Amino acid sequence: MATVPRARRTRPGERGAGTLEYVGATILASLLVLGLLVTPAGGALRDGFAEAVCSVVERDGCTVPGAGETPLEQATSGEYVALGDSYSSGEGAWDYEEGTDYDDRVDLWPYNDHEEDRNRCHRSAHAYSQVITGANDFAGGSTFVACSGAVAQHLDNPNAGNTGEDPQYDALSQDTSLVTMTMGGNDLGFADVVKDCIINGARGIGPDTCQAKHDRRIEEDLPRLREELLEHYREIKEKAPNARVVIVGYPPLFVSDPSDSFGNLLFEEDQVWMNEVAGDLNAMLADAAAEAGVEFVDPTQAFEGHGIGSDEPWINDLDLGGPGFAIADPSSFHPNAAGHAAIAELVQQQLESPRYR
Repeated sequence: MATVPRARRTRPGERGAGTLEYVGATILASLLVLGLLVTPAGGALRDGFAEAVCSVVERDGCTVPGAGETPLEQATSGEYVALGDSYSSGEGAWDYEEGTDYDDRVDLWPYNDHEEDRNRCHRSAHAYSQVITGANDFAGGSTFVACSGAVAQHLDNPNAGNTGEDPQYDALSQDTSLVTMTMGGNDLGFADVVKDCIINGARGIGPDTCQAKHDRRIEEDLPRLREELLEHYREIKEKAPNARVVIVGYPPLFVSDPSDSFGNLLFEEDQVWMNEVAGDLNAMLADAAAEAGVEFVDPTQAFEGHGIGSDEPWINDLDLGGPGFAIADPSSFHPNAAGHAAIAELVQQQLESPRYR
């Protein structure tokens, strides 16, 4: 956040920032910080107010940190850190980093438990963060710590389910200039929602259909998750005080007018409902981001016509036969490389021309 240098004390007969000038500078600085930095107007207005501050103070060499930088220059002035879950790591986009796609536990030999490490963070070269990294020149380089299956507690705690994964927050520092993150879907249990809809959907047997099972739970969990993520957004700002923080939402999985799909074993009603749940989650994320003073990107509109069931899907359908003993591949119901490219384009637009609620 831009700050105004503290006015130095004046000496008798010396031209400086007197009480009136200092008050004027403070008012202008407050307008700059509280108003212009959260408007899409960008650098021109911000720089104009910076000049006005210096004009009031009338000091040689007066500058306001950040003045003169475009939003993109600010984002690329240091290190880029990509946090988050599978929708950040690139699960489903393939071409995973070495060391993030192995599981020694799938062998049946019972005497080497101490050697049975695993790491299925599935950090893809096609993840939206990596597209962003390739399209920009970050002065401090980039760090990619998003991990498939991660939940909010893995931001400030080690990810015990994946060997070698320290708290994601460890990557943040004073030198971080950009943070992106998609997080919350696993905390809301969305994987269980999909699984239960496959097993017992809207026209299933008995009253305990997936919607009946999860609708009220999700309604109750969203406010709790909002408060948890709100605190995390604030912690990110504290740990990376010089960074722009961009929260990325979740795309809808299915087309807006689906039909029964016996390929992924889902009824039309369940697909519509799951899209609605994703919309509710995005609305909560956007609201929490606005309160925390961070940025938010919603991919919903961009994915219109590209969900499962479309002619050009950006989401992977159900893929049976996963690694090890998994029945379904974890890439199921995740964006493919084209989907991540589309998200990266949205994030790039936000970096260049910020929009705020």
